[in-house]
Amino acid sequence: MKFHATDKVRLFMPEAALKAVFDECDGFDQDETGGRVVGTFEEHRGKLAIRVTGIIAAGPQARKSPVSFFQDGEYQERVFRKIESDLPEVEHLGNWHTHHVNGLQNLSGGDIETYSRTVNHRNHHAPFFYALLVTAKHRTSDPVGRYSLKHYVFRRGDERIYELHRDQVEIVDAPLIWPLASGQSHDKPDDHPKSPGLRANPDRAYDNDILNAFYRGIRPFSSPKLGMYWRGPLELLDGSTVEVVLLEDSAAPKPTYSVTVRGAPPALKAIAEELAGVEFPSARAALISTEPNCNRALHRRHGELHKVDSSA
Repeated sequence: MKFHATDKVRLFMPEAALKAVFDECDGFDQDETGGRVVGTFEEHRGKLAIRVTGIIAAGPQARKSPVSFFQDGEYQERVFRKIESDLPEVEHLGNWHTHHVNGLQNLSGGDIETYSRTVNHRNHHAPFFYALLVTAKHRTSDPVGRYSLKHYVFRRGDERIYELHRDQVEIVDAPLIWPLASGQSHDKPDDHPKSPGLRANPDRAYDNDILNAFYRGIRPFSSPKLGMYWRGPLELLDGSTVEVVLLEDSAAPKPTYSVTVRGAPPALKAIAEELAGVEFPSARAALISTEPNCNRALHRRHGELHKVDSSA
């Protein structure tokens, strides 16, 4: 995906907003996280000025994994309506989220699809959608230098995606309307258990895009015992389903992946055992190999049964 430059957008970002984002990132060193960005904007003679004034956290019911992030929309809507009732000029400018846990340096295909759909939705009031992406974590005592980030703007009716240059982003000293002052805020990161040992791996994001697009029931998970894995039902050509687990082994310099077919029926036991002994370069490769192999095994079994019926 090509990201375009523009000289028609300027972003004003409070230092307090960056600290709120980075504090949230500090609490999630294995899973993606994020939230909403609110503020105001002005357009004049084709030029757009975006002023961030608040950051709304993901919410208590948000779902997070190393390669995916789903916000608690109901919670965020309640917070936004509270802000709007006091400050009606405030708009939902866009979203922020992090890829520092998986190493992906740009928006994923899923991000682009979602934000493009949002900016063109009739209920999105602003004529643009702003996306802040956190890409890397750094060891530094500088509170606003803890992470690298990128800024993108989607325009309604425009298929291009614009990436802002650092000169277009001005860090300002201004208070936030949300979160509230210390001691008053209920907008804090959720308690979240962290699983050790997952290194940044950009291939996870590509895996997740492919699996989400073509195998909707198979979802990513992580645990202290297993590490990173995908699990869910795989539908086969005869309409039956089997549960598959795609497990990442990150001990080697380059991760490898294995596949387990759980509860395989008799027709699939041999191929399930064979696949269990194979190392794949990615989760998507493991699943793309598993599906046709299982279908071929079912086809052979159907042919054998048909021969038996014909000879009877």
